[in-house]
Amino acid sequence: MPDSAELATEPAKAAVQVLTSDSNDLNASNQWQRASVHGCEVYCYGEVLQKECRGEASPGLIGQLYRDLGDQFVHALTGHYALIIDDQRSGRCHIFADRFATHRLYYRPVSCGLIVADSLQALRDAVTEPLTLSRQAVVNYLYHHMIPSPRTVYEGVYCLEPAQHVSWRQGALSSEIWWQPAFDQQGSPSEQELADELFVLMQDVVADYCTKDRTGCFLSGGLDSSSLAGLVAQSKPNPDVFSIGFPIARYDEIDYARTAVQHFGLNGHEYCMTPEDVIAALPQVVGSMDQPFGNSSVIPTYFCAQLARSQGVNRLIAGDGGDELFAGNQRYATQLQLDRWRQRLGPLIGMLDLTLLRSPLPDSPALLGKAKSFVRQLKMTVPQSVQYYNFLNLLDRKATFSTSVVQGVDLFEPDRQCQQLYDALPEASPLDRLLYLDWKHTLADNDLVKVNSMCRLAGVEVVYPMLDDRLVDFSLRVPAGIKLTRGNLRHLYKRAMDGFLPDKIIHKTKHGFGLPFGLWIKDQPQLQKLAYEAIDSLQRFDLFEKTFIDDAIYRHQHGHASYYGELVWVLMVLALWLDRNY
Repeated sequence: MPDSAELATEPAKAAVQVLTSDSNDLNASNQWQRASVHGCEVYCYGEVLQKECRGEASPGLIGQLYRDLGDQFVHALTGHYALIIDDQRSGRCHIFADRFATHRLYYRPVSCGLIVADSLQALRDAVTEPLTLSRQAVVNYLYHHMIPSPRTVYEGVYCLEPAQHVSWRQGALSSEIWWQPAFDQQGSPSEQELADELFVLMQDVVADYCTKDRTGCFLSGGLDSSSLAGLVAQSKPNPDVFSIGFPIARYDEIDYARTAVQHFGLNGHEYCMTPEDVIAALPQVVGSMDQPFGNSSVIPTYFCAQLARSQGVNRLIAGDGGDELFAGNQRYATQLQLDRWRQRLGPLIGMLDLTLLRSPLPDSPALLGKAKSFVRQLKMTVPQSVQYYNFLNLLDRKATFSTSVVQGVDLFEPDRQCQQLYDALPEASPLDRLLYLDWKHTLADNDLVKVNSMCRLAGVEVVYPMLDDRLVDFSLRVPAGIKLTRGNLRHLYKRAMDGFLPDKIIHKTKHGFGLPFGLWIKDQPQLQKLAYEAIDSLQRFDLFEKTFIDDAIYRHQHGHASYYGELVWVLMVLALWLDRNY
């Protein structure tokens, strides 16, 4: 609660400038709500609810809660939001992100105050001096294929992290994380009771997200999108669902989407992407991104949102979050198995190191190469082994980046940040610590940025029922051993959906929403020319060694096309973004 003496004084107004992507005048924005309450200007973006009654928390109510509870008012809220409170009585400005930073806020301290914006472009347009490219951000981008918060592509400009509260006063910034998950799995009900509870909770949550007219669903055919679409169909007959297919069988899941459509009586809409679609959409998609973003599934996400818009749908339900709450990614099972081997072998790992890694034994035959790879991973921490196949771990980093980059940045900052996230919850199980790592890097910094950006570009609102606080809190009570069992990802979730989802979907192999870009550019001259010319243009920015650029193209042409195609995509997007913005 604010100090009473502080409230009694009337210092100079906090020098805060708030900007939005659709208008520099907040009153003209159709995305933000604003109110003046008790000497505070309160700005809200997204859906903010009171936790106790789940009623709408208007800016006026938020201002009153802040007046009564001080900084702790945020614990009385739920929903997916970004908040700004400009307290003119104390001269403080507070900015808050929800648990997953669902709606991004950027900020830059300047000599006369603080600039806060909901897009980097709005902030860039407002500052008087040119913004400098952050070379550290470029290193982090090549590692993660996006730029993790709090860094941005610009020096001195920051992005609010999940559950972060940043406060500014008289030129000084302070920061705290107002929420961290507490995995409390003591005295949990039986597995069947938890499964039954999860299904009922899913019904309640989804019903709250599909009350508006013209609401549709992304439908990939996976567990989350299929179960959400099926639950929406319980509240809305024949809801519209939207799916993207590819003319390459191992990338195409349209058959699973059709299974869900038939099973639940959905109104299905499909679009099959081509290489020509990528060529046509790339300039618009790259131009719409606040900063370089190298997840290639951004393109099919845009086409799916655009398809929804063409059918008159203006609100989409997305399934992001289910894998990260209930353990649906294969890397979790892989890393837990490796961790079990670490515990079993213990001191023998050192002997294996001497026998295999420090001996002149070759990497061939393949079995010996796999054995050496296995021992290398045993010597690593869990976050290190998660990133074992990262491009930057297969290459010499000093030979990848230019001399000016190497001398001015920390080449291993991304590795340390992953380890810090994993170590942030020392009492949690290895699985839950992995999930928490993904809540930041896979969800907040990657998937939500992708889906939000592409829905905004297509003119469609998007919501995330799987990230509802009620489901997040429920997941914290689920023992790690039934989130994932040996040989069965998302064990509890599948049990909860047993009898509701078709068996074909429940037992399908985990599949991503990737773009077959690496294969397409081998066979499509126009797309290949676009990609290779873009990569070659990076030389003018003095970021990479030319030998690395040449090697990336060579590896794609002569190596694993899909794997190195992703590296080509990441570099191409960076080049196109830089060319547009510098």
